[in-house]
Amino acid sequence: MSLLTVCQAVAQDAGFDSPASIVGNPDESAIQLLALANKAGEIIARKPWQNLQNEYTFSTVDGTETYALPAGYRSFINDTAWDRTNYWTLRGSLSPQEWQARKSGVMAQSPRSRFRLKGNLIYIDPVPGSALDLVIEYLDNRWVQSEEGERFTAFQADTDTVRFDEFLLRLDLTWRFLARKGLAYAEEKEEAERQIDLAMGRDTPSVPTNLAGDRSIWPPLPTVPVTGYGS
Repeated sequence: MSLLTVCQAVAQDAGFDSPASIVGNPDESAIQLLALANKAGEIIARKPWQNLQNEYTFSTVDGTETYALPAGYRSFINDTAWDRTNYWTLRGSLSPQEWQARKSGVMAQSPRSRFRLKGNLIYIDPVPGSALDLVIEYLDNRWVQSEEGERFTAFQADTDTVRFDEFLLRLDLTWRFLARKGLAYAEEKEEAERQIDLAMGRDTPSVPTNLAGDRSIWPPLPTVPVTGYGS
């Protein structure tokens, strides 16, 4: 479903005439639908949908401490910063206190890198003395996609689509539109919130809990008896 078809369905559900277009339409309902669709989409897109998760790789430069964040960066996904050159994780993001302790205090140096996000830049400590291949994962704030595949942070055209389940946009937009029109919306809001939570729970499969030990080991390794093994 596109922006136009979602808005037309919402208008029909609410008992209003379907607009022939949305973007650039001076009709009051079309203007409201566009504004509310952008608001609803932005709120839904702040959840960590798998289709909005991106990987960003970059190489350090000798003597350069700061590096730009990727286009569309919304937020960092914890525990995804790695040094692929040395096959180890990067510690961070360091707090302001930890960063100043390293930069201003007397600290033992370590070959392992740390990082801090500050001012929309990635700071690396110690300052790289060679090229390192680093990677992070992040959530993309560009939840709208055009027919040509371009990505945006808000709707640009009636044919634009969303990068998450469009049915969720329809549900959320419905109660917001009803509320803007001064109509009852509590039931529609409850349904939208319930469906969004359900969709978030189904968006990615979870790793079964391994009660025998490390959650990262799946399937569990065979249990070996403490004594008598091999007898």
